[in-house]
Amino acid sequence: MRRLLLVPFVALAFATPGAAARDEVDRGLIIRVRPPEFALRALDGSRMRYAVNPETIVTLNGRRVRLRRLVRGDVAIVQHDGDYVVAVRAFRS
Repeated sequence: MRRLLLVPFVALAFATPGAAARDEVDRGLIIRVRPPEFALRALDGSRMRYAVNPETIVTLNGRRVRLRRLVRGDVAIVQHDGDYVVAVRAFRS
């Protein structure tokens, strides 16, 4: 008969100072697209402009696309950290 040696696994997580910063999320309708920028009308009525960079992940209906594929009227969720846009998730019906 074999004996199993069970060793408790302890995981330690070390966070960097940058990891503590939380990304902000804005939601609304796209009102203008002029790469590398686009404008969004947020749910509260305010208008915001964002500039994307090559590392920004842009998706439309779940598929990765270039920013120029987005059009006025698309619903968008923008994840950003200050001026740095991390991801744009857009939806079109």
